[in-house]
Amino acid sequence: MASPHLNLIPKPIRDGKLASLCMLAVLISACTLSPEVERPAVPVVSNWDYADDSTQHTPPPPADWWRGFGSQPLDQLVRRALQQNLEIAAAQARLRQAQSQVTIASASLWPSLSLSGLAEHSGSSQNSDRDHAYSAAGAASYELDLWGSNRATRNAAIAQRDAVQFDQATVRTTTVASVVNRYLEWLALEERIRVANNNLTNAQQVLDVVEARYRYGADTALSLAQQRAQVASQTAAIPSLQQQARQARAALAVLSGRPAQGFTLESTRLDHLRLPEATQDLPAAVLARRPDVQQAEAILQAAGANIVVARAALYPSLRLNGSLQWQNAHSGDLFSSDPLWSLAGSVTQSLFQGGSLRAQVETSRSVYEELAADYVRTVLSALADADLALANVLSLQRQLEAQIEQENQARIANELAQTRYRAGGVDLLTVLETQRSLFSAQDSRLQLQLARFQGMVTLYRELGAVPPPDL
Repeated sequence: MASPHLNLIPKPIRDGKLASLCMLAVLISACTLSPEVERPAVPVVSNWDYADDSTQHTPPPPADWWRGFGSQPLDQLVRRALQQNLEIAAAQARLRQAQSQVTIASASLWPSLSLSGLAEHSGSSQNSDRDHAYSAAGAASYELDLWGSNRATRNAAIAQRDAVQFDQATVRTTTVASVVNRYLEWLALEERIRVANNNLTNAQQVLDVVEARYRYGADTALSLAQQRAQVASQTAAIPSLQQQARQARAALAVLSGRPAQGFTLESTRLDHLRLPEATQDLPAAVLARRPDVQQAEAILQAAGANIVVARAALYPSLRLNGSLQWQNAHSGDLFSSDPLWSLAGSVTQSLFQGGSLRAQVETSRSVYEELAADYVRTVLSALADADLALANVLSLQRQLEAQIEQENQARIANELAQTRYRAGGVDLLTVLETQRSLFSAQDSRLQLQLARFQGMVTLYRELGAVPPPDL
C-alpha cells in the first residue's frame, strides 16, 4: 500500500521528472576544476650531521619528555600550565572557531530547506462571522557544485582547521618548553645567589684578616682598599641576580595562568636534576612529527583549494529552486487539497568584471607559490634547527666537563692562597686573584649547567615532542 504522504507530492514529480533532474544534477556536479598546482619538492635527508654513535638512530623522544629531569615540582608546573595557560586556552578557542568554519563551508554542499505556515482570522465587531484562512509552504534551494567550488571551499576550511590544530600543538609545545626553561633558569639563579653569598662571606672573612693585619702594620692601606673593593663588588652583584630570579618566577606564574603575587616555587639544586638522554629520531620522522611543518603543509593545502574556488568563479553557476504550497480555509483539510508547486533553475554567468576574476585566480596562484616557498623554508629550518640543537647538547656537555675541572682547580688555588697569605707567604693581590677566579668559575659552571639543561629542552622541542592532549 502506498504511503499516504506520497499524496502530498505533485503527480509530475512523483512520475520521476524531479528524480531524473536531481540525478542529472549529481552527475554534472561531479565535474571539477583541477587545481593545477604542483606539490613542492622537499630535500631528503637520511641522517644528522652532528649525531654521534650514542645518539644516532635512537628512539624518538617521549611526549612527556620533561619528566626525564626527575623533578616532581617541575612536573606539577608543566601540568598546571597545560591546564591553565591562557595562550593554550586561546588556541583551543581558535580551533573551535575553525571547526565551526568547516561546518559553515560544508553547508553549501547540501540543499537549503525552509518551511512556513500561516493562520489568518478576520472579521468585524458588528458581525459574528469570521473568515479563516490557512496556508503552509515548503521551499528548497540547491546550488549545483558544477566546478567543485563548494567542495574546494569545504576542503580549504578543513585544511585551515588542521593548520589551527597544528598551531595549537605548537603552542602546547612552546608553552611546555617555556615553563621548563624558566624553572631551570630560576633554579640556576637561586643557586648563583647562594654562590654569590658564599663568596661574599669569604671575601668578608678575608677583609677581616686584612683589617687585623693593617691595624698591626703588617699590611698596607692599598691592600685594605683592594679587599674592601672586592667585598663591595660582590655585594653589588647579588641584587641583580635576585631581580632576575623574581622575573623568572613572575614569568612562571603567568605561564601557569596565575598572578605573580603570592606565587611560590619549590627549589632544588641543579645537581639534583637528572639529565634526559639526548634522544633523537631520523630526520624524516622529525619532519612528520613537528607541528610547525604540518601546519605549513595544511596552509599550503588550503591555498591549493582556494585556487579551485577562484577558477570556478569564471564559469557559470546553476541553482535549482522548488516550492510546495497548500492553502485551505479549514486547517483540518489543509493537506487534503492539491498543492501549488514550482520548480525552476537559474544560470548565472559573469560577463564583465574588469579582469578582477582572472586577477583573483592569479592572486590565488601567487599565494600558493609563496606558501610553497614558505613550506620548503620551514622544512629546511626544521632540519637545521634539530641538527644544531643536537650538536649544541654534545658541545655543552664537553664544555661543562672542562668547566668543572677549572672550578676544582680554582678552589684548590684559592684555599692555598688564603693559607699562605695568613702565613705571610703571598701578598693580597694573589688572594684577590684566586678569589675572582673561583667566583667566576663557579658562576660559569652554573650557567653552563643551565645551558646544557636548556639545550636539552631545545632539542626535544626541535624534534617535535608534542605533549599529549590528555595532560
